[in-house]
Amino acid sequence: MNIALTGGGTAGHVMPNMAILEELYKYFDKVIYIGNKDKMESEICKKYNVQFCHCDSIKFDRTKKLSNLAIPFKLPSYIAQAKKILKDNNIDVVFSKGGYVAMPVVYAAKQLGIPTVCHESDYSLGLANKLNSRFAKGIITCFDDTCKKRNAKVFENPIRKDFFDAHPERVYQSHDLNHYAPVLLIMGGSLGAKAINNVVYSSLDELCRRYQVIHICGKSLTPISHKNYIQLEYVDNIQDYISASDLIVSRCGAGASTEINALNKRALYIPLQNKSSRGDQVLNAKYLTQNGYALMLEEYKLNRDTLLAMLEKLSTFDKKVYKYDRGNNSKIADYINKIALQYRPAPAMASSPSY
Repeated sequence: MNIALTGGGTAGHVMPNMAILEELYKYFDKVIYIGNKDKMESEICKKYNVQFCHCDSIKFDRTKKLSNLAIPFKLPSYIAQAKKILKDNNIDVVFSKGGYVAMPVVYAAKQLGIPTVCHESDYSLGLANKLNSRFAKGIITCFDDTCKKRNAKVFENPIRKDFFDAHPERVYQSHDLNHYAPVLLIMGGSLGAKAINNVVYSSLDELCRRYQVIHICGKSLTPISHKNYIQLEYVDNIQDYISASDLIVSRCGAGASTEINALNKRALYIPLQNKSSRGDQVLNAKYLTQNGYALMLEEYKLNRDTLLAMLEKLSTFDKKVYKYDRGNNSKIADYINKIALQYRPAPAMASSPSY
């Protein structure tokens, strides 16, 4: 059997697909990824040696709503692209992580009679997953309250197997850190976090007196030099940096929060909260804080004083221990395989000879 993975735009839509690759290869002879060549999924697939197939994708714009009027006219041609890819690769099942790149693929699979499994990492279903899940034979969520449909299953957000093989000493050695001073890791997701970055820049004197600061800025990096301050755009070995940290400040995308929680680190989440977001990160953060796993600072309250005060509170925070299921990826792959077997189209019957 063959499987097509899809989803893109952010690391949160791509990396969970990569996390279950090893388990998928136990069931499927061929794995392809359908995404947009101009998004990060293209480069990530090269790194993981996964066959990548480009498909044009729609984008729902929350700020320029008039531009969305063109979507119904563009979508049919995108679905046609996806149908050709699925047929050319003899795909038996589609695993969709969401994002707008996934919509033409899921719609194409529906038209071809190919079963789809949709996966939602956040506390609430994204718009693409709300639409796609209408056609899904299986829906995977990470929270009990996310979806109440009968075909919904709850598993934890997949994490790469090598994530738990963290080596904090690599970080200490590569940045010449002091083992006797606390390390503060600040990260804003794969695309960065300008609001957090700007407050950090204005607070460096005080932050660097208290901590050794490692700041992963993303694409919004503004080059700054300061004692006890290490500035990076992006790192591949994020598990080493999380493991090396005493305190963490982060957005609250599902991927980052799962990884931080899985290594049981004290975290202050500042969820994305603006017109370009549906509020999913806020719901993620509220769930984590209400269950004793983290602290939360709403973005509209973020300034130098509130950041410093919350970090002080975080340093003595009695975090609830989180136990990540190491067999989670295997369970997800097994579930996808069962859906593929249950709903794969029956082979065409050979016509009986006539006499």
